[in-house]
Amino acid sequence: MAPTERTAIISDIHGHYAGLKIVLDDIVQTGCNRIICLGDLVEGGDDNEQVVALMQTQKIDCVQGNHDKFNDIHLAQELQNYLDQLPEQIVEDYALYTHISPRQTKYTINHEIEAWNVFNETSYRLIFVGHTHASLIFGEASTEFGEAKRHTFEYNKPLMLDKQDRYIICGGAIGYGRDGIEKIRYAIFDPMNYSVEIRAINGPLLSFDR
Repeated sequence: MAPTERTAIISDIHGHYAGLKIVLDDIVQTGCNRIICLGDLVEGGDDNEQVVALMQTQKIDCVQGNHDKFNDIHLAQELQNYLDQLPEQIVEDYALYTHISPRQTKYTINHEIEAWNVFNETSYRLIFVGHTHASLIFGEASTEFGEAKRHTFEYNKPLMLDKQDRYIICGGAIGYGRDGIEKIRYAIFDPMNYSVEIRAINGPLLSFDR
């Protein structure tokens, strides 16, 4: 089934319940019809159980991140069972949602060469990933062999996508950034307009060195 609804894509919450609530409020204001989470719900902040319980009770579609699979926290068994059964990826026709990468070997997609490797090994038109704690958009169409094109964008403004191109999109993190941007971030995909918007909103972040 092809994506048809205006979708918020969130990622890397890391137990930051206050940040998650801020994002959920913003999602309501932006008129999204559904939410997909790209994993790493836990480990970092102090509110792991609240985050997992909210995702479970709200029935938000979610994939499993590396911190959901391997961590040193102690959750209620029901919540740990929820994390354990999360899928590695969600596929909808031309779009794929996963935490690190759709490749067999999971390298972080944070530069043009690795993005090109992903395009070379997959056929999806849109790939949404988390894990980087940065906001990145790569396109397959590039003038450089062996490198994807890194697209520039403005926060909180839709970027129109080319239906003849393919894209890897990382909206950023709710917990904390790794690129010096002191904002809580997530992505919105609008299939009707075929656009993506990287939202950057004010709010408290976790300390990077926690």
